[in-house]
Amino acid sequence: MMKRPIYIFEDDDFERFYPLTVNRAVYQLRLGIDLLFEKWSAYFNDFDLRFCIRGHLTAVTEQRTGVRCNVFKDIAETGAVFVNGRFIPDTELAERITSATKAELILCNGNLVAAIVFPDSDEARDLDRMQYWGYGHFKAIVKDNRKHDVEAREVRDIWDFIKLNPQQITIDFERITESVSAGLISSDATVDKGCLIRNGNAVFVGPGAAIDGQVVIDARGGPVFIDSGAIVQSHTRIEGPCYVGRNCMLVGCKIREGCSFGPVCKVGGELEETIFLGYSNKFHDGFIGHAYLGEWVNLGAMTTNSDLKNNYGSIRVDRGEGQVDTGMMKVGSFIGDHVKTGIGTMLNTGITVGFASNLFGAGLIADKCVPPFCWGATGNYAAYDLDKAIGTARAVTGRRDIEFTQIDERVFRQVFDDTQDQREKLIGTNKGSRC
Repeated sequence: MMKRPIYIFEDDDFERFYPLTVNRAVYQLRLGIDLLFEKWSAYFNDFDLRFCIRGHLTAVTEQRTGVRCNVFKDIAETGAVFVNGRFIPDTELAERITSATKAELILCNGNLVAAIVFPDSDEARDLDRMQYWGYGHFKAIVKDNRKHDVEAREVRDIWDFIKLNPQQITIDFERITESVSAGLISSDATVDKGCLIRNGNAVFVGPGAAIDGQVVIDARGGPVFIDSGAIVQSHTRIEGPCYVGRNCMLVGCKIREGCSFGPVCKVGGELEETIFLGYSNKFHDGFIGHAYLGEWVNLGAMTTNSDLKNNYGSIRVDRGEGQVDTGMMKVGSFIGDHVKTGIGTMLNTGITVGFASNLFGAGLIADKCVPPFCWGATGNYAAYDLDKAIGTARAVTGRRDIEFTQIDERVFRQVFDDTQDQREKLIGTNKGSRC
């Protein structure tokens, strides 16, 4: 018997999470310990997991995750659950969805959280015939089902990830470790006697992890989860809540509260309330705070972002369509995949740096928004040669024994073409927009 599918979908607000969503869906972003879709999957592990996503991202998403995208066949027979990947699931919301006995739409503040579709219904048959994902088309099919309002947590803008991350680390830690019965430090982990752990009941160390002496893990302000294979070198201080991902390396750094590092990151210097999606490096000194970095980012020595204005005012962010007031006093940088910075690069408060840009010049990047594939610095930008950018990406991923495929190359070319106007506008003005 076929499993009932659960579709995690993206709605039309994906551009609010620029520059991280030019090459992925919102639900592929990390919040706390897990990616958003992993949180949903944890509550619906008896379902057949599928994704709904923009058509040109189907192949690369299937390659990265192994999850089928935009495949709607058999819904007429099995029915389906559709959930909005911008929302953060919990036990109450999951039970509300799975206990539904009739087709319905679950809403929060007018936004669609979930749609439950039962087999042998008109909606199920119409969805079965869908050939592509279109959020508007989907809503038109299910719009007549009864509606039910709930309270639910969501991410509305890219800076919400920074605001919600400390609390979400704590929530994820409790969920993931509640079934651990043999102690929170794995018998396969190595923790030197010289390591100081404060509030050990809130510290998890996974199999194969190694923590040197003269490391301080302070979980008094929140839990610390160190995943399998991670290495924490001497003179590192970690303040919880914090997540250190699989096979990460922390090199004598100061990790303040609210940080999450995805797999295979190398981290040095000082960081605060910052998320690394994965496979990114900040190996040297410098400060990064209240920031979100994508994958395959490399920050040169002493790269630093500002996360506080001198007048302590609310910080504005430009995601490519004008500046938006975040209502937050501390906002750092939002950096897309494959971005590189040279030594001594200073990043403006609330800056967005687009996919595969290369910034250097040992000075302040004063712009609020740098489009994808820009090369240089404020007042002196050029377009990054596409073939050279692809060659660099191929070399970088190869260093981690990950193949850069033709599918990855197509994403590069798509993003380059889609953002040409933005890039030419910045290069043409040849000067930055100061905060």
